[in-house]
Parts: sequence; C-alpha cells; structure tokens
Amino acid sequence: MHEELCPDRMHVTADILPLTVGDGALHLLLSRRPAPPYQGCWALPGRLVGLDESAESAVRILLRETLPLKEAYFEQLYTFTDVSRDPRGRVISMAYLVAAPWRKAKETLQKSTGGLTPFRVKLGAALTLESPDGLILSGSDLAFDHGRIIETGVLRLRGKVDYTDIAFRFLNDPDSFSLGEVQSVFEAILDKAADGSNFRRFIRARYEETGRIKATEQSQVRGRGRPAALYRITF
Repeated sequence: MHEELCPDRMHVTADILPLTVGDGALHLLLSRRPAPPYQGCWALPGRLVGLDESAESAVRILLRETLPLKEAYFEQLYTFTDVSRDPRGRVISMAYLVAAPWRKAKETLQKSTGGLTPFRVKLGAALTLESPDGLILSGSDLAFDHGRIIETGVLRLRGKVDYTDIAFRFLNDPDSFSLGEVQSVFEAILDKAADGSNFRRFIRARYEETGRIKATEQSQVRGRGRPAALYRITF
C-alpha cells in the first residue's frame, strides 16, 4: 500500500497474511515498504481497493503481483477500523488469511521478484517473527498495526483448525498425504506437539469417518517402518 491518499475521504485496503507451514513451523511472508510511511519497515502485502473492484478482487490481484500461486487459499479475517492506524489519513483494512503449501511457496519465492521473505512465527505472550538470516521482529517493529493483524490472524487460524478444513490447505499435495503430514501441520499451527495415537483417533473420527478425507490405494515408505497410508481430501 504505497499510493497517495486523499485526506478528505475514507480509503479501504486489502491486506493479506500469506502463511505457509514448513520445517515444522508456521511461516509468514513479509516485505519491506519501499516508500513512506514506515519506509524500510517490514509489512504485510497490501493495496488500496479500487472504486470499481471488490476486496476479494483486490486480494486476487495482490496475490498475482506478490505470490503468483494457484494453490493459495484465502478467506476474510477481520476488518480493522482504528481511526489512527494510518498516519496519512482515514484507512480501513480488510485483512485476509492466505494459506499456501510450503513446497510451492518456496518454489514461487525463488522465482518471484515480489521481495517476500518467510518469517518463522512464534505467538505466546507476545508475537515474535524470525527471518532465515536470524532477524528477530516483534509486533511493534512492523508497519501500521500489522502486528495486531498478525496476532489476530494466527489466533483465528489456531481456533479454526479443529472444526474446519483449513489445516489441509497447507499440505503440499491434498490428493496424496499421510496422517503424519497432517499432524505436522496441526503442530506447527498450534505450536505444540500432539500425541500421535490421540491425534490419529481425532482425525479419523472428525475427517475420515465422516468422509471428509478418503484413503487412497497408495502408501508411503518411511525408512524401515510400515508404509504409511496416503489420503486425499476434496474441498
């Protein structure tokens, strides 16, 4: 969001939280702002919503510009309306959660010129973000109120994993995955280990027995152990 704003009118932006799960952790993609305000600060990708477009259309355009990934899923998170959230004027932010599979996200980032960097997300008593080169950020280090938006998004994501299919949106292949892969996604989102037996009972009762996921005829060899059954999900 780098455009000039009219001081006598209200503006609406679409801001996205591009999240992905890899290496056992939840990651958020951020970029540095190239212009004031908060020039040089890390921020969520965002853009003004045009008079002739919906917020969802703005998000699709933003994704094409920053993370051209067909597999990315998005849904509205919350609308942030604090009067002083942007020093340039009255700006309302419609924030969206974006879930992207790790393998495809990494491939896209390597090819993209959008300037996005994956930060490992830790949210306990406070928000901490760590880049691959060891840079540590807190919520207050980010532009605008993006720290608050990220905290809201991560908490919402954690609250949704038990009763929606959103965790499966992070899988590298929704047509061929093991329950161990699903467990890794849940653990990364919730930031805590799960008991394997209890987790599998939960997944089978909530997803397999209800037909939300189905076993395939394939299996995955894992070292010397018994091959793991593979599943697919239809969204």
